[in-house]
Amino acid sequence: MRARAAIVPGAGEAMEIRDFEVPEPGPGQFVLKVELTGMCGTDTHIHRGRLPGVTFPALLGHEIVGTLSALGPGLRTDHAGRPVAVGDRVGVLPALSCGVCFDCQVRHRPEACRDRRPSYGFASPVGEVPDLSGGFSEYLFASNVGSVFHRTELPPEIAVLQEPLSVALHGIDRGRVGIGATVVVQGVGAIGLMAVAAARAAGAARIVALGAPGTRLALARELGADDVVDITEHTDTAQLRRAVLTALGRPEGADCVLGTAGSPQAFTEAIGYLANGGVLAELGNFTDRGTIPFNPFSDLLRRDLTLTGVYGAGPEMRRRYHEALTLLERQDRPYERVVSHRVPLERVGEALAALDGSYSLDGRDVVKAAVAPAT
Repeated sequence: MRARAAIVPGAGEAMEIRDFEVPEPGPGQFVLKVELTGMCGTDTHIHRGRLPGVTFPALLGHEIVGTLSALGPGLRTDHAGRPVAVGDRVGVLPALSCGVCFDCQVRHRPEACRDRRPSYGFASPVGEVPDLSGGFSEYLFASNVGSVFHRTELPPEIAVLQEPLSVALHGIDRGRVGIGATVVVQGVGAIGLMAVAAARAAGAARIVALGAPGTRLALARELGADDVVDITEHTDTAQLRRAVLTALGRPEGADCVLGTAGSPQAFTEAIGYLANGGVLAELGNFTDRGTIPFNPFSDLLRRDLTLTGVYGAGPEMRRRYHEALTLLERQDRPYERVVSHRVPLERVGEALAALDGSYSLDGRDVVKAAVAPAT
């Protein structure tokens, strides 16, 4: 069996479609026929060479859902212990650590695991022959024994949100969002929209989302935001801050800001939306975008703030991934509308460029783009 895959030959280079043999799965491994793979800002950063540690040529795509094509010997259940068979739809967690070492069990830092396997969608191919380890391909070869995956009956356009929602849930935990909290979600890309839904599920009393364009803001309302603020309607930082606090209904500021905009300037602005004693949970600055002026006294200590980083799904990534699926399976929000564009392998480069620039594709605003290899 053969599979086509969209490959990044080198940083900033045009994508190439290459053809590869699909390996036979060994014990504990499986092959997935990819139905849909979400595209996110991380993919654009890797494509541009902005994420250290990734070498080229590279096969990207880490938000993966598809149907089981082949199961290796001994693999009979998903991570929740439910029986699986060829043809079942599953979502795949991209990262895997051993779960038993000092860093995994004592420090709760699985990203530092000494036996951590390469993550799907981040592992670079070996030479010119990749092992189909990313979702921008017709098939995924899940070579990591013990890979975390869950069977689901959700349609692929909802199931593909499992990974970004797991990141948002980590942000909710780090931001101490609970019943009665007031929350500002800064940025309404896919992660921001998932943060809105997660904050609502966590019991937040009032949620304000800010960003652009209007298409995303309208969807933020449907996913749980009580009010929205269009950043294009405000000429300066002070005016934008007044609009956010007015929408929040609390002139003193929010209990939590979930920062998903991904720029140093936005990080500075987020501090201004917080009430004294509040928490800024930063999800967005995943790569080095530069530095900002910061006063430890006036910006932090005097206001008794907490600043916390949210790196991926965090140390409880397996639990977050399961929680995300549980939340999506409630289908109480229009999650199916988050994926606005499906592109074939031949248009992956075009879609990545849109995510790194105009956020417009085929004359429409991009909410979230996804690769549909079969189209």
